[in-house]
Amino acid sequence: MLRDRIGETSVYGFAGRYDGLMQGTSNTQESKKWRPVFSGKQPLSTRALASLSELFPDAPQLHQDGPANLWRAMWGTLEESRVVVADDLNAWQSFDVALAEFEADLLLAESYGAPLTLQHLAKAVALHRLHHDLLGLGGAGTCRCVRRCVDDENVQAALRRIAVLDDVRANLAAIASNPLAGVPADQRWDVLETKLG
Repeated sequence: MLRDRIGETSVYGFAGRYDGLMQGTSNTQESKKWRPVFSGKQPLSTRALASLSELFPDAPQLHQDGPANLWRAMWGTLEESRVVVADDLNAWQSFDVALAEFEADLLLAESYGAPLTLQHLAKAVALHRLHHDLLGLGGAGTCRCVRRCVDDENVQAALRRIAVLDDVRANLAAIASNPLAGVPADQRWDVLETKLG
């Protein structure tokens, strides 16, 4: 994510830009400090995170919450999942309506071939967790939304850029492969029509 922010496509390029911005106080390009972190072979240490936060003050928050709050939606508490969709919940004043509106937005995007974003994926996961874990309900709508987001080329490309596509897909496989996720769009429109009137 930080690599994209500074316009670098490689770890080597990121290290060079990082070293340049640190004005000679760091030589991470030569030491290859970032290579194991970027490849997922080594977690980001507290010390490395502190180094990054010198240039990117939001690095600790980004590390904790993930892109578009995806980590928060996937692994946070249910309250943290709620925060991911708080604007939707506040706008619609009802969980059922917020969920139906979100699903309708994804169905429209599917109909028109519009690309989805990591924010769509984070919201789909958060809504699924709230629906399933908090309310104890399984649902074709939430499973289908997660699957639609995980299968979207734009979302996959964004996850691939930050080297987490396979991990995210593995973590969401149980939801995305649920038979409820395969309900046809026209059947979901019929259900939503009764909810959204």
